[in-house]
Amino acid sequence: MTHNIEEVTFEELEATDVISVELVPERKGLILKHCEYYVSSRRHGTTVTRRYNEFVQLYDVLYAKYPYRAVCSLPPKRVVVGGGSPLFLQRRRAALQRWLTLVARHPVLAHDADLRTFLCETSPRLDKPKHDEFILAGTQEDNAGDLSTDEMQESFVSEQEQLRLAHLGLGRLFKIFEKVEGRCDAERTDIRELGAALNALSSPAVADTARWSRMRDAMKAAAELAIETGETQLEVTEEEAMDGMLLALDAVGAYRQLCSRLTRGLHAERAAAAAAAPQCAAARALRARHRYALRCAVEEARIARVYALSALELLPELLRTLGTAHARVAAVWADLHTALRHPNAKQTARD
Repeated sequence: MTHNIEEVTFEELEATDVISVELVPERKGLILKHCEYYVSSRRHGTTVTRRYNEFVQLYDVLYAKYPYRAVCSLPPKRVVVGGGSPLFLQRRRAALQRWLTLVARHPVLAHDADLRTFLCETSPRLDKPKHDEFILAGTQEDNAGDLSTDEMQESFVSEQEQLRLAHLGLGRLFKIFEKVEGRCDAERTDIRELGAALNALSSPAVADTARWSRMRDAMKAAAELAIETGETQLEVTEEEAMDGMLLALDAVGAYRQLCSRLTRGLHAERAAAAAAAPQCAAARALRARHRYALRCAVEEARIARVYALSALELLPELLRTLGTAHARVAAVWADLHTALRHPNAKQTARD
């Protein structure tokens, strides 16, 4: 069981598998309702039904078996009478899909037997492993081109900082796009409410003069446009691009969690190896494990960088979509102006 992850591309990871996690329409349970999910794998050609607790079982197995791999945390479980809000359930579903996607596309985890059982078996049985990846991998010979332990340690420290900054930057970008989307939704609501107000003002009155009638006709035309526009869903951000950014945030976040664990563990291993007799079996095993952990960290950094780069490459499409959405909103305001000044003029926002 040996793996050597060379430079990989996002396209190669993406081609490994396509995972879908969808909510089963009916929730189970009389009082404390729980959700079930349809889990599909294109690679295996399977669709199975899973509960959240079964995701937890898979996570526990992978975490124990691969302590030196970036297995990101699961979204939290919330026990709620009635089963939770639709928004919470959809967000957790999306997070579970991203989690399983990262696992199923990982160059090492994708080949795990327990993952295959989870994706393929109707009633999976997942048992905690007796040994971790280092033990199962056995003795590994170093290749001529392999980095030395000191070089891997230096790379580990450097990658931590670079990917920490990437994680923070991606998080800021995502929050910005979320806020922009919220503002556009709020503006659409404002336009709809403006239409309702204009519609109320456009009701004819017995005492109307010709000038009042013209004004009411103009307000009615503007109201119809505003209400119609307010009911139209504007595509503010590209959903696929936002999902890609969240996937990258999860991947880089998992790497940072791994770094935190390894930093504590590597210090302990170095101290234990230094305290042991240099040539004793325990010291050699500790040094070998220490080197194996560093090698895994270097490989996991490569994967995290791939996801970070893929998210940044989505920025042009996100900005294009935002520009289009803002242009459409600006056109609506221009059309409302035209409707009030020239009720019979052709509008542009709906073209």
